[in-house]
Amino acid sequence: MSQYPPGGSQGYPPNFPPGGPQGFAPQGYSLPPATRTSAAAITSLVCGLILCIPFVTGLVAVITGIVGIAVTGNPAVRGRGMAVAGLILGILNICGYCGGVGTFVHYSQPARVFAHQYVSDLYAEKVDQCLQHSTSNLTGDQLDAAHKKMQTWGTLQDTTVWGVNFTNTNGNYNVVVTGIGTFTGGPHAFQMTLVKDAGGYKADSFAWQN
Repeated sequence: MSQYPPGGSQGYPPNFPPGGPQGFAPQGYSLPPATRTSAAAITSLVCGLILCIPFVTGLVAVITGIVGIAVTGNPAVRGRGMAVAGLILGILNICGYCGGVGTFVHYSQPARVFAHQYVSDLYAEKVDQCLQHSTSNLTGDQLDAAHKKMQTWGTLQDTTVWGVNFTNTNGNYNVVVTGIGTFTGGPHAFQMTLVKDAGGYKADSFAWQN
């Protein structure tokens, strides 16, 4: 005769469900491991989508993408797709930034060379030569005054152009160049505006900032 009344599951008392005591897995089975999403993968995807800070976010996306791919090799860690997507976007971000910088340097190089030569000629008191490469907005008196100011600062050692800004206003193509002349007496900043015609660049304005 059975030890349990009819309706009970064989092998368990009537108060226990068929699957066994509540809170315990059936014999021979284990609970699946808890999974989580990789924080590196999420960071990589987010940074890869952010384009307002070029190169920096791209670099972060690449680094965290590689980390995310590595950690998602663990079955308990999800997010491999996000890590791969972030890595690809990061690479595209960096490539786009480097391409843009290269293009800018290429197009700004003639203006940089012009400014460097112009400052050197002005220091050497080649005012007539500077006037040949200037518009009518610059006069000999203005350039003479700039030359005399330079003489009080000592010997010109180098000219560094650190800013080239291209503008196009009503069809007029202008370039604002900012830089620093390094003298034995210290550095001094300058700014000049260039206009471009068929013969190349011409200085439209020139002034020392300090």
